[in-house]
This record gives sequence, C-alpha cells and structure tokens, in this order.
Amino acid sequence: MRHTFRAAALVLALPAAAAAQTADPAAIADAEEGAVTLPDIIVSANRTPTAAAATGSTVSVITDRQIVEDGRPFALDILGTQPGVTVQQSGPPGTLTGFSVRGAPQQYVRVMVDGIEVSDPTVPQVGAPMSGMLLDDVSRIEVLKGSQSAVYGGQAIAGVIDITTPRPTENGLQTTYTLEGGSFDSFRGALSLAGRDDRGDFALSVAHLQTNGFSAAEEADGNTEADGYDTTRLSASGTLYATDLLSIFGSAFTQHESGDFDGTDPLTFNPADADSTYDTTTWGARTGFALTSPGGALENRAAISWYDVARDTREDAGPSSFDGDRLRLEYLGTWTQSAGLSVQFGGDWTREDTTTTTPYGDSSGDNEVAGIFAQAIWAPVDPLTLTFALRNDDHSEFGNYPTGRVSAAWEATPGTTLRGSVGTGFRAPSNYELFVPTYGNPDLEPETSVSADLGIEQSFGDGRGQAVATLFLLDIDNLIGFTTAYEQIPGTAKSRGVELSGSWALTEALTLTGAYTYTDARDANGDRRLRVPMHDLAVGIDGQATERVTVGLGLEYAAGLPDEPFTQSSAWRSDYTLVNARVAYAVTEAAEIYLRAENLLDEQYQTVKGFSTADQSFYFGVRGTF
Repeated sequence: MRHTFRAAALVLALPAAAAAQTADPAAIADAEEGAVTLPDIIVSANRTPTAAAATGSTVSVITDRQIVEDGRPFALDILGTQPGVTVQQSGPPGTLTGFSVRGAPQQYVRVMVDGIEVSDPTVPQVGAPMSGMLLDDVSRIEVLKGSQSAVYGGQAIAGVIDITTPRPTENGLQTTYTLEGGSFDSFRGALSLAGRDDRGDFALSVAHLQTNGFSAAEEADGNTEADGYDTTRLSASGTLYATDLLSIFGSAFTQHESGDFDGTDPLTFNPADADSTYDTTTWGARTGFALTSPGGALENRAAISWYDVARDTREDAGPSSFDGDRLRLEYLGTWTQSAGLSVQFGGDWTREDTTTTTPYGDSSGDNEVAGIFAQAIWAPVDPLTLTFALRNDDHSEFGNYPTGRVSAAWEATPGTTLRGSVGTGFRAPSNYELFVPTYGNPDLEPETSVSADLGIEQSFGDGRGQAVATLFLLDIDNLIGFTTAYEQIPGTAKSRGVELSGSWALTEALTLTGAYTYTDARDANGDRRLRVPMHDLAVGIDGQATERVTVGLGLEYAAGLPDEPFTQSSAWRSDYTLVNARVAYAVTEAAEIYLRAENLLDEQYQTVKGFSTADQSFYFGVRGTF
C-alpha cells in the first residue's frame, strides 16, 4: 500500500456503469428521482450484480470518488492502498512494475478492463504489468481475492482485478478534464466525454502523460542517467438499449508507450545505467449483447473480445520484438428462479498466439482453452446467502482441469456481516515457459491452488464507523520456477495473513481511514517471497477543511521486506515510511486547482532492491467538468 492517501471505503454504492448494463433505463431514472434505493452492489465476485452483504468472497472496491480524491496518475498507485495488495516499481513511471495479491505475484491474478483480459501473453509468466494503466481512464476497480478459477478460469489463483473505464453518471452530456505538471518535468492531460439518455450511453476519453523521470538503477549507487516515459491512451465504450429486452454493448481501447530502462552490470550483476529503450502498442476491443426473456427470469449475455500487444526493445545485445494476441468468446446465462435462488451458467473459449524474436533465438506458440461452468446463489433464509460454483477447463496442452468454489455470507445483524470462502484454482504454463529456446520446458504441468478466507464486517457509531477483519490462506502446488531453465519446484508455496481496514467519520467533513495487512508468504522451499512486506500499514485523514478547500494527508509504513541476496545496493532497507498530501481549492462549483506531494519527507527507499523510487516531488494541476 505505497503512497497511500486513504484506505478503501468499506461500503460502496452501485456505480452508474453497472446499472446501465444490468437495469432497465426506466428503473435508473426512477432511482435518480429518489423512488428506488439500491443496495451496495459487487459485480466481480459472482459475475453478476450481487448485494455486498450477500457476497461471500472478499472484495475491495475503489470508486470514482476515491480516484479523484487520490489524484495520482497510475492505477497501481491506488491499487497499492488496498488491503492484501503489494506494489513493486523498478524505477520511474514506465519501467517494470509488479504487484502481489495476498503474497502471490501478478501471474496468479487475472486483470480485466471492461471485460477484456489484459494479461500480456508475451512475457515469461503471463501477467498484467499495468505499468501504464492511467487512472484518468478508470472510474471503478474491484479487487476480488482468493482462488477464483471456478468463476473466471485459469490464472485467477490469487484473485481478479476488474477495471471499469469512465461512464456517464447522469442523463445528458458531461465533460471532465485534467491538466497537471510537476517534478521530473512531468506533464499530464486528460479529457473525457460521456453521455446518457433513455436509449443508451457512451463514453470517450483520451489521457496522456510524459516525464523525464530519473535513473531506474539506484541513484545512490552512482547511476545518473534519467529514464523517461511517454504514453497516450484512448478508450471508448457504449450501450444501446435496442428494445426493452435487448441491449448491445461495446468497448475498445488503444495505448502507445515508449520509454527508457536500465540493465545489469555484467561484472556485479547489479542494476546499472544503460541506453535501453522500448516501444509498445496495445489495443483491445469487446462487443456483445444482453437479451432478457419476457418476465425477466432468464438473462443471456454473449461477447467476443480481442487483445493484442506488440513490443519492440533495443538493448546492447541487439533488438527484440514480442507479439501476442488473445481471442475470446464467452456466454453467460442467469436464471432467477426466485428472490432466494439464481443460477449462472455458461462457457468460454480462448486462443492465445505469441511470437518472439531476440538475439538469442526465436520462438512461437499457441494454446486454446475451452471452459464450462455453473454457479448457484441460494438464500435458504433471509440473512444467509450460499454460493456454489463448479467449472471445467480443457487446455489444448494439458487436458481437463476442474475447479470449485464455495462461499457464504451471513448478515447477522443490519450492521454485522460474516463471510467466508474456499476455492481451488490452476495456472497453465505460458507459451514462453513451454517453448522459448534454451529456457523452455515442454514437460511442465499446471500449477494448482487452494485458498480460504474468513472475515467479519462491522458498522458502529450509528453508521459513522466501519471495520473489516479477514483471515486468509493460499497454497500453491506444482510451482513453476527458474534455475537454468523453467522447472517444477517440489513442495507447496504458502501465504498466510490477516487484513484489517476501517474508517471513522471524525466530523461531517473529515474522515479517518486505516488499513493493515500482515502477510507471511513463502515459496516451496520455505523461504520468504521477495518484495512482499510482512507488515503494511496505512492511515489517512481526508475531507473538507472549509467550504472550498479539501485536504488529504496519509502515512504509510512497510516493514519486513525480505532481502534479495544476489543484488547489492547502498540504499536498501527492509522498512520505510512515506508521507503524502493533497490540497485542493474549488475555484467554482465545476473546477478546482490542487497541489499534491508524494514522499513529502523525502524518504530514501526501494521496493525492488537496486532500483530507485521517487524523491520528494510536487505536482500542481487543475481539474473540472463542463
């Protein structure tokens, strides 16, 4: 949870985005007029809108309001504020990033943007690096934790991150803009246009960021060459209500990134300055329809999506190119038998193709996965909801892999919810792990997992305060590791921990928030997993200081980072403390100017040994709507 301004809110409202895709337009209009009160809704946990109090799996939600109040440019900035999520950055913006969920790295997490899976199929262990995912193109994030292969298929061993791009929040047209400049000669600009009426909605956005950066290799170790970054992202989405029973939806994005990165000293193997650059273009698209039967008992959703990545790198060893794409077909049916029972069922088919050209050799590969699943959400009595899910995936290289999940939520009182879940998962080896020359191993088998969590959510003080506590465990077998090549590691990798979070309204205008995660993550040999702190604490105060001034102040402390023995750095520490702040002044009802500071106390720290992080930095901007 680095650079934290605030912990996640614990109880959140249904965003207009989810409502626009699942509700009748007339019902939306009634809600806006105050005729309908909607419960807090979670979409990712069961792939269908579910009341938060009826959701047995653990989900953290980041709303559009939190994103605006946070103010930072990248999705990983705010994802790091969530309990159980750890973020690593190997230098300035645009350099290699990583994240972990409950101690498991990103290859165990499925990441989706508007339903498009964005994991990069060309990297050695397929995962979503997310180094360039701009928050200016995000309106909501749900972080679903625990093994979720029974609902989402392979890779979802540690969880799912579900990202929604901007959506209209009211009828008519809305335009939002951001302009910002600051440290490291950084510039940021974004513009979004959204509209909605009773026949549909649309949203268009463009976001750009550029910075001269700083040395990715640790500056305190004598590295001085700055590594810059430049990116532009475009996205579009929309829904058309063709009839009262049929809606057609679609979304698309494209992003271009270019930047510098550092290498490794051939004598010491420590990070060092290098004239290395990369150029990456990604794009994705998804379209489909939702058809509801007369009476509303059966809803059918079908979609097709495409994701493509092309990356070129230039290093001393020579140029390399990486190309990959993913085609996915999916169907989801929801049958509502009664208020106490609904059944989801469906299937999907995915094909991935990759081609790699490097100075060390060329490789290509492909795989196909076909899956079928069914899920029942059953409330035998009003305060208790049980969810059962089963799935089977047929992988072209490895055959059948069945998975399952059981969860329960009990609203013991109007202010107390108990929840728990148990699930299994699997991750198939990537094309790179299987087929790359020298390092690939065609005899690899999929990794498998078991996870469980148990938690309680409690409100108190007449709703002024909320608190959540969750115990979790995650075991991964058949772990794939790298020595001189990729191979199966005997034993079980284990993560154990506790997540605590809460908030308290100090006044009507100011809120105190906090989050703490204890994670004991170990590999199959029993050694601590690198780059996962054992203790991660964040506290913050946010709100309005006056009628026109809003403030945010946060402190974050991480401790117990395991040492990386093969890298040396004079700036390495196992713990660090960061202070961050933001103040905004409302010039008008539709525009504000703001100043934000990161690493206010100029702490020297690293999240990846040997790589720099930002010194004290300041940014000034203006944000508004019209």
